[in-house]
Amino acid sequence: MIIPLDIAPTKESARGYAEDAVRNMKSVYNVFLDYSLASLAHVDRVIREWRDGGAALEAVTKSLFAFGSYAGEVMRNQEPARWTEPPRADHGSMEDLFLYVKLMDGREWRPFPIVFQALTEGPQFSLEQSAKQFLAPAH
Repeated sequence: MIIPLDIAPTKESARGYAEDAVRNMKSVYNVFLDYSLASLAHVDRVIREWRDGGAALEAVTKSLFAFGSYAGEVMRNQEPARWTEPPRADHGSMEDLFLYVKLMDGREWRPFPIVFQALTEGPQFSLEQSAKQFLAPAH
């Protein structure tokens, strides 16, 4: 799988990518994304539809970046958090290639690998479920 890293969101552009996701979901699917955890189910549904429809990764990469940015902004609305840049690399693990959300308590959530895996590997990768599990209190 080749993902063009030159269009990947940065700390400065992530909010704009998220706004693109909100705008496009409204215009294409007539769904309003409100930055709530529950709204991530709409994103999961669209990615599942793309996967089931055979969407090529190359055709939806920028949209996946927008969805990952949106998910990160949702997380930032739930908890005090900031976008964090990974160390610069042109290849490696998906976990190490993309911007991620770091909570003030040090925990890290990585929405970009989730959106790419949801498209390429299946519905067991869910932004909504991942976010809820991440935020669930530890027992």
